[in-house]
Amino acid sequence: LFDLAPSLLPWCVRKKGRMPITSDEETARDAEEVQIDEDAAKRDDDFLDMEALINGEKKGVGGIAKRHILVFMLFWGIFSIYAVRACISVAAAPTGHPMNASGNNTLAGISMYDEFGWSKTEQGMVLGAFFNGYVLSQVLGGILARKFGGRLVLGGAVLLVAVFTALTPFAAHEFYLLVACRGVLGFVSGVCYPATMTMLGVWCTPQERSTFVGLVFSGAAAGNVVALPLSAVIMNEVGWRWIFWVYAIFSATWALAFCALTASTPAQHSTISEAEFGLLATTIRPAKGGREETSSAAGIPWLRIFTCWGAWACFIGHSAFNWAFYTLLTELPSYLSLSLHFNLKEAGFVSSLPYLMHFILSALGGVFCDWLITRGTLSKVSARKSFMIFALLVPGFLLVSCGYATDWHSALVYMILSVGLAGFSHSGASSNYLEISTNLGGTLFSIGNTFASIPGMVSPVLTGIILDRHGCVASKQSLCQSAYQEVFWVSLAVQIFGSVFYGLFATTDIVLQ
Repeated sequence: LFDLAPSLLPWCVRKKGRMPITSDEETARDAEEVQIDEDAAKRDDDFLDMEALINGEKKGVGGIAKRHILVFMLFWGIFSIYAVRACISVAAAPTGHPMNASGNNTLAGISMYDEFGWSKTEQGMVLGAFFNGYVLSQVLGGILARKFGGRLVLGGAVLLVAVFTALTPFAAHEFYLLVACRGVLGFVSGVCYPATMTMLGVWCTPQERSTFVGLVFSGAAAGNVVALPLSAVIMNEVGWRWIFWVYAIFSATWALAFCALTASTPAQHSTISEAEFGLLATTIRPAKGGREETSSAAGIPWLRIFTCWGAWACFIGHSAFNWAFYTLLTELPSYLSLSLHFNLKEAGFVSSLPYLMHFILSALGGVFCDWLITRGTLSKVSARKSFMIFALLVPGFLLVSCGYATDWHSALVYMILSVGLAGFSHSGASSNYLEISTNLGGTLFSIGNTFASIPGMVSPVLTGIILDRHGCVASKQSLCQSAYQEVFWVSLAVQIFGSVFYGLFATTDIVLQ
């Protein structure tokens, strides 16, 4: 399918940046890549400030490599962002416990949904409000990271995330103020992923790309693993307000530590060793002219990006993956509570199990993908396509099967496999962003994440509408199950489209500069 794509689409002009090359050409190009990287590094010594190395100014000691410390810190940063994002799916889920007669809003075990008497549509608006802001700041995040560096943008954004998370309980008394607060929180969070990708673009070698991206992005699943059950415990013990305050404290602590321990580029790191600095300087292909061509939005080739098939393959594949991921992220506790009659404390624990598998397979998938490429079993383009298509189709069908499960044991198995196997996507489109351009990885990801955030806006509201249309309430399990079957079929349709598009048009050529 990959090799026949050009002949199947004769109306497409096959040219660099517009159509994928064949596997044979890809293999030949891979064989030359190391030499090309070395030559490019010699021509562009200022990319990583080679003069500092030559003059002996980089005198850092050995020990733990700075890029490994960066990956460790980025993992916990993504963990923090997702914990803040996911915790409201527990705090806003129905518990089936009505408010007491006195209206005591600090009663343990009472959720926001129960306290304020929301409809399913209002619940969907609250859950989707984060993404209304999140989608607006992606491109801005890529531009800011290019201009000021990923460290300052990411650290500052997470610190602001902590502030607005702490303010959420106070805003909750006015419905639209709460929606606005979650929207602002999403807007601030939106710059985090582009800043992360910008840093990874200059800190990870080609041989470590899938591994590092998989490890960092597995922090999202780890955040869900911890946030869902811990949020349920906190709510049952001390009330839902403390869910937000606990994660706010953690996020603020991480932001301060991140700024103290990392740097935006190897050249800016004061204690990096000469050996590691030299490794990064000779293996990461610099952009034309050394550093990024410009630090302003004017230097971004917008027209070329939006007419590039390789870029659109990443955008569409990423968006299709996010539709299913965000659907489960926001709706899984409610699904377990309404369709399988879990109490919320049990649902919080069970909700974490699929993301635990996702965390494990995201990390291991990156290592496995790099191993397959390094030993020559798969070319890079075949590896990216194979991992991404598998991560879309197989989880999609498993999710539909989950909707038809007759008991919670089988439903749980389907959910664990579906969410877990989706972790291979980080070795597909997520890593692909850093390959199709040497200096626009963060910007490309910011554009892709803008499109991929639309499912986070649409899916919760659409799910709420479907649930209300089916008359789903806690006392009518069969109606809830049929409603969620419809939700999961919609998700599968999106994933099938994404897998076909990515399989036809994805490339690992450097098609944008």
